[in-house]
Amino acid sequence: MRTYDHHIDLDLADSRRPVPTLFTFLRRSAIRMVRTWRNRAVIGHLNELDDHQLLDIGLRRADIAEAMTSTFFADPGLHLTITARERARRHIRSGRTD
Repeated sequence: MRTYDHHIDLDLADSRRPVPTLFTFLRRSAIRMVRTWRNRAVIGHLNELDDHQLLDIGLRRADIAEAMTSTFFADPGLHLTITARERARRHIRSGRTD
């Protein structure tokens, strides 16, 4: 009688993601559109802040105008987040403490 060592590579099976169904695709698209629409509404209220308050969160008035003039399907919240983070990185690298 012989015994064989059977080995199943479970890592390979775990790394595969199932193909999203049409329902999953439509659901994710709807969620993305609602999030973008909501972000546009909230970002419109950022214009009510004065320049010092905007600088506290790492933004300038021109950044808001640029984000709002992007295409309709682009998320302006993502644009403002990236802009604020890049400005913070440049500020830290320059060594300013103001």
